[in-house]
Amino acid sequence: MKPEKEKLDPKIVAQIKEAREGKKLTQVEVAKQARVTETFYAMTERGEANPSIVKLNRILKALGLKILIKKA
Repeated sequence: MKPEKEKLDPKIVAQIKEAREGKKLTQVEVAKQARVTETFYAMTERGEANPSIVKLNRILKALGLKILIKKA
């Protein structure tokens, strides 16, 4: 049996979608600014993709968000 592929945390997914909608941007606009395909961005926003840290950072930057790393 194959292990299930890990996905982006649902809280992060919700923040990405909320930020895009708050800025009144389309998925296409965000994808272009983040230099990812429209399909990949849509999958990320639905929680179906597991973007690399580089792609996630580009998406967040396009939305005016950033990654914050805290000690656990």
